[in-house]
Amino acid sequence: MTLHGLPSRILAGLNRPVSAIGAGCWTIGGPAVNGRVPIGWDGVDAEHSYAGLLRAHELGVTLFDTADVYGMGRSERLVGRLLRQTNRHDLIISSKVGYFAGTAEHPYHPGQIRRQLETTLTNLGTDHLELYFFHSDDFGPGDRYLDDALAQMRHFQRQGLITAIGMRAPHAFAVQWAHGPSTCLSAQRFLTLFERIRPQVLTARYNLLSPPYAPGETDIFDFARRHNVGVIIKQALAQGLLTGRHLPTLPRSFSDHDHRSTDPAFHPTAIAVVHHALNQIAKHFGGQPADLVRLALRYALHRDSDSPVLVGFRDSTQITMNLTCLGEPLTIQEIALLRRLAEPAAHVISHRPHR
Repeated sequence: MTLHGLPSRILAGLNRPVSAIGAGCWTIGGPAVNGRVPIGWDGVDAEHSYAGLLRAHELGVTLFDTADVYGMGRSERLVGRLLRQTNRHDLIISSKVGYFAGTAEHPYHPGQIRRQLETTLTNLGTDHLELYFFHSDDFGPGDRYLDDALAQMRHFQRQGLITAIGMRAPHAFAVQWAHGPSTCLSAQRFLTLFERIRPQVLTARYNLLSPPYAPGETDIFDFARRHNVGVIIKQALAQGLLTGRHLPTLPRSFSDHDHRSTDPAFHPTAIAVVHHALNQIAKHFGGQPADLVRLALRYALHRDSDSPVLVGFRDSTQITMNLTCLGEPLTIQEIALLRRLAEPAAHVISHRPHR
């Protein structure tokens, strides 16, 4: 099944077809800081980004994922411009709440959630969201805001303001890690929140640098399928690390408004490890940016036949390449080879929890 040229997938939890590749709109928010924490991206031009949104829609993207803190509203407003030029009913719009407190005591204070949703809907120029995510798992000391925040989200559903409630999964997760003599706290925390929130959709990071799982371990995709919950895959290109554009011989510097300035994955040592893995991959598959992007996206698309994959972009050139380089699906043998070649870098980048 295709949607305007792109294959589609039925997202569990929403039970609607979405384009297999979705537009991840974090990047287009540009540089930003939230509470002195860098959360943005350098070198982003709003008009070029908007041209990218238009191009994504033209090429068949129906899933657009943004958040209130992506550019502190700029990303949502750009998506809102797109909605004014398109048929809103054909699109799946996702946004998030939970990192911006404003003048409230906490980002998940019910009043703050109400204000943030109102602002998000205004920014987007729409009266509803298909997906609204709990962006953070910090619900205050002792989870004091969790019950009220969840009640508020359920109220939004009853009002028709949102269709499905979403939640983030840990970057690395297996059900078995939450049990036993040496537990993984992030896995344990996720299971606790999942039982209380009962979301319809999860977002999960998955790419060539994700940790390998042992036989018998239940990862986030198998877990979600057991619970009839959808999964949206994010960071399939590892925020650009898998495109081959970050070179250890030409290290890049980032402003204090760019999240990469504090991300260990962008330290020169980590970039060198990834670069070496990409060189090995290039010997078998080609090393041009389009080759590497194709491999990364096809690898992510292969993991779960129902999960759409988000891809970031800055302009129409990037999103065009991302959407037109896919080619044929990878074979089982090619997937296995990619895993083997990327595994040394995955161990360095993924920070798989100790158990």
